[in-house]
Formats: sequence, C-alpha cells, structure tokens
Amino acid sequence: MTYKKRFNLNPSDIDVIETCLRKELHVCSEKYQESVKQKNAKEKDCSKQGIAAITALLGKIHNQKIWFDGDPDKPWVPKG
Repeated sequence: MTYKKRFNLNPSDIDVIETCLRKELHVCSEKYQESVKQKNAKEKDCSKQGIAAITALLGKIHNQKIWFDGDPDKPWVPKG
C-alpha cells in the first residue's frame, strides 16, 4: 500500500486540523499533568509521546505555510 504524497486542502481545512490538534494537545497535557501528580510513570510516558507527536505535526504544518509581509504598500509579498 502506498500513501498519497499531495493533498488538496484549502486554508480553512488546515485551520480546522490545527484547531483539533491544539485541542488534543490540551487533553494530552492535562493527562500528563495528572499522571505526574499520581506518579503514574506508564501514563506519563504515553502522554509525553502524544504531546511530542502532536507538537511535531503542528510544526510541520507551520513550516509549510507561506507567510506574507504585512506592509500595506507591498500587499501579498512573501516574506521568505
């Protein structure tokens, strides 16, 4: 089985994905904090791995965005 290398997503689709990932990150963070309080090492490690995976994915999405200059004299000029 092979995976698709390109997806056809618009900016609002990406926004929904990012919002859901941030909510899941919040849930994982709460689980991590609770496992630290209860000294549950297994749950702590599982939550920590989830946090790392979600953070890495959010970073990938962030790094693929094209940022534009906010100068009104040069509208829509890419920054990088």
